[in-house]
Amino acid sequence: MIDDITALRESWSEAEPPSPEARDRARTALLARIAEREATVPSPPDRHGRRLPGRAWRSGFAALGAAALVAGVVAAGDLGPATPPARPAPYVASGPAAQTFELAAVHAETEPFTPPRPDQWTYVELRIVRGKIAQDKGQATRETTRSWQRADGRQSAVMLDGKLEVSTESSDLPQVTPPQDYPTLAGLPTDPRALLDRLRDRSPSGRDGDEVAYNLIDSMLRDNVLPPGVKATLLRALALIPGVTRSREPVDFDGRPAIALGMVQDGWRQEDILLDPTTHEFLGSRTVVVEDHTTPEGVSLKKGDVEVELIRVAGRIVDAPGQTG
Repeated sequence: MIDDITALRESWSEAEPPSPEARDRARTALLARIAEREATVPSPPDRHGRRLPGRAWRSGFAALGAAALVAGVVAAGDLGPATPPARPAPYVASGPAAQTFELAAVHAETEPFTPPRPDQWTYVELRIVRGKIAQDKGQATRETTRSWQRADGRQSAVMLDGKLEVSTESSDLPQVTPPQDYPTLAGLPTDPRALLDRLRDRSPSGRDGDEVAYNLIDSMLRDNVLPPGVKATLLRALALIPGVTRSREPVDFDGRPAIALGMVQDGWRQEDILLDPTTHEFLGSRTVVVEDHTTPEGVSLKKGDVEVELIRVAGRIVDAPGQTG
């Protein structure tokens, strides 16, 4: 552990507050130290009994054990000099889930991004896998959705049965929750606590504000192309929600290993956010049954059933609806 701390300090030479470049160098040095040690750790089997690719899960998952060092420096300057930091930390979060969300936020801040023009469109492609409830309703258990949203929020489009359906342009900006237009998304609070408080206020009467905020953030991460700063703030806001936990081992998500961070809702299902174990990029969402449950329609669900997987296939800015790249 002392070697890890030394590596982190050596890479973080700037005075507080650290620059994004210094943060990246520190994270790289720390993860490199971890990768040297965990090469002999065997990979866990997935739900089909297959071994997940060793390097893919080890280099990410083993890093979480020491990720508190990264989160501590970013949030509070724990490893810096004895003098107080130049500015207070924007938020305070701790624990395995918070450490993982911090790594994801750091990754988000480094993603290349060019803000869209008002006449450009965001394109999002999702692959959806559904379980027993969909089967009972006669719904398709597998499908791919392709949707477009004009950056100014006044027009949308979707591919239906191979045909592009474009909505009529709205004269007024639609008031929807969560927001979908780029100006509103880009103008969200950059402080995680302020953002979380705003989302909690969107909770209908009688609904848990934390659950509502969690689901709204999940939706915004999945269904939009976000500025790096906004994406990082959303991930850090998730770290502040009580009851969010991280999987002990990588899970099999769409045939690849992923870190699952989830929140139990309604007592029987867990809504998971999935991250790449190496880069901590957002991969998608899923609903997992955590307690045996029978729906009002009589569908019997067993603990461990995965009822929905929403795999984010693509998210990019394009010039017109119908374009995918």
